[in-house]
Amino acid sequence: MADYTGESGSAFLRKEVVDAMVKQTARASYKFKQACAIVSTNAWKNSFYREGTDVLSAGTRNAIKGIPRGANFPQAVPNWQEVTVRILKHGLEANIPWEDIISGDINIQARTIIRLTEAVVKSVDDDIWDVLSQTLGTGTPTVIQSFALGTGTNGGNWDQSSAAIVDNLMKASQLISTNGNYDVSNLICFVSPRDYRNIAKWVYDKGTQWDSLAEKIVLNGKVPGLAGMSFVESNSVTASYALVVKPKTCATFKELVSLRSTTEVDPYRSTMIRVVEEGCVELTDPLAVVLIKNTQAAP
Repeated sequence: MADYTGESGSAFLRKEVVDAMVKQTARASYKFKQACAIVSTNAWKNSFYREGTDVLSAGTRNAIKGIPRGANFPQAVPNWQEVTVRILKHGLEANIPWEDIISGDINIQARTIIRLTEAVVKSVDDDIWDVLSQTLGTGTPTVIQSFALGTGTNGGNWDQSSAAIVDNLMKASQLISTNGNYDVSNLICFVSPRDYRNIAKWVYDKGTQWDSLAEKIVLNGKVPGLAGMSFVESNSVTASYALVVKPKTCATFKELVSLRSTTEVDPYRSTMIRVVEEGCVELTDPLAVVLIKNTQAAP
């Protein structure tokens, strides 16, 4: 005979057990947080200073090189821009009837926890993508670097035979290195599932040149690093875009409330499960980001 009296206090309903499921699900779901340094905060409004990226110069008549003996040194002053961002709250909840928990054909509570967590994590990832790519609203980047495919010398779109994917990635790396003066040894390229497929096909089609890379795609479906970058496939990436970043340098995620959950049990009626996270994204180093546009010629 089923023991229905355990519903309100059994171990699988305790908050710490739900939290453990939330954390486990989130670890596999987050894609864009690895691009950010994670810093806790207790402020709703968070300000930071974005430093000018131009190499300091002393002017044409006051060269840094060749100061005469006993002469005054030329002067140069760095500049900073104050930027303020506000905390965003991401959350979702579900109310599960008591009977569904004790008699459902599937583990409705576990599936609900997983899907709530995935949705909140996706919302956070979407926000990080919007800030880093500057595609929210106008879709025109203002401070990060960008270039478009299918124009000039950049080669065709990634789903065309004229694609020059390695050269495109190396151009992004060059922009980060040259204009931002950053180390480019561990760059990440965020791509949509469609572009990940296009990259895999392009590498496989070049198999006569890169037989070992093509073989790895056939065996495990994974694209090994190209141009010294690792690839992250995410549904948060807007179609026909790719984003190359210097991780942990390009941005900071200010965390007011880490991902967490709570449960409220109404005995013999229902259980409410709520998942929440609060934070904001600071694009601290925009020249450590390159947006590649027009990666797809066809939908």
